[in-house]
Amino acid sequence: MRQTNRAAISHVKSDPAHPIPWYSKENRIVLSCARGLTNGRFEFEGAAIRACMVALARAGLEGRHTTDAIRHKIRTESRRMDKQPSRAYWTRAEDRVIDRLARAMVRHEYPDATVAARAFQKTLARHKRHFPRTAVAVAARVGERALAFGRKRIHVIWTPEEWRLLRELAREVSSGRFREVRDASRAFKARMARRRRARTDGSKVPVRTLGAIDRKFACMARNADLAWGFRDWSPEEDRVVDRFIGQYSQGQFRSFRIAAKACRTALRRLDAARLKHPERGRPYGRSFSAINQHLRQRAVGRGIPMPLFRRWRGPEQRIAARYAGLLAADGGRHTIWDFAVALQRVLRRRGYQRTVTACRAEIRRAGLRMNGLL
Repeated sequence: MRQTNRAAISHVKSDPAHPIPWYSKENRIVLSCARGLTNGRFEFEGAAIRACMVALARAGLEGRHTTDAIRHKIRTESRRMDKQPSRAYWTRAEDRVIDRLARAMVRHEYPDATVAARAFQKTLARHKRHFPRTAVAVAARVGERALAFGRKRIHVIWTPEEWRLLRELAREVSSGRFREVRDASRAFKARMARRRRARTDGSKVPVRTLGAIDRKFACMARNADLAWGFRDWSPEEDRVVDRFIGQYSQGQFRSFRIAAKACRTALRRLDAARLKHPERGRPYGRSFSAINQHLRQRAVGRGIPMPLFRRWRGPEQRIAARYAGLLAADGGRHTIWDFAVALQRVLRRRGYQRTVTACRAEIRRAGLRMNGLL
């Protein structure tokens, strides 16, 4: 019986009051990854953690420590090597360069933050050890510091030419020529770029971002009551959704999310058929969140309860009852949370998706049933 108990809880997380000790080989692997994070072999902390977990798995030490424990160990070793706990922090050297570029923007030495970001990259390229920053992150940081130093926000008014093109593309979105607003925004930006290159009279065409163009399209839709056809669900799509709702109510899917994924696959086939047969209508390209939301709304409208897949079935209850017996025979060496983690892993291997909280509650219910209290 003792061997059975040890085998059942071999993958159980230990009690926080009695942490799992680190072997010498584990310490060497963690130290090597922390040193790699310090000398630049890993660009960020997550890469060092993944490399450490892979090295532990190759050494046959997989699963002894959680990801949080490995992250804490790597951070501790990095601090001993005089390294920042995370690469997300901006160093003092970077802040000095950014402040200098931000003050230059206030003096109008740089036209925008993008040009200042290029100067930042060239300045830090002379240093041997520095964390690689993206141009977007540097531009945002420089712009933020420039506003703190007194630079005024620049608001470029939309020109009559831009308004004419916006109204033209808005009608095309409403009529169904574009599948999404973002496609119309890309078309707007491409047309304005061609006009900018074709200008020879010296007049400037403003450069707009896709986010600003999207917000302008949304404002026009609210003010003009445009019918954005790509958001409406067609009767053919509703028939597909109703079919999967019926299958879910009959118990053919373990969870509502699995039913939504299967419905998304069927809707993609419908879009492919519409591309081959234009007379059936244009494709819609629904996202998973939109499909899940529409599926839930129609299911609730038909009176189907959502917690149906939460019920514990026979195989799950038998496994939970076994862990409840192990908890009763453990003698208090491990907590119920440890057995809930082990139960969750066993259920996942058998295809059942349960949270640790649900496993703990089921272990408690199984214990009450064993004692005749439920």
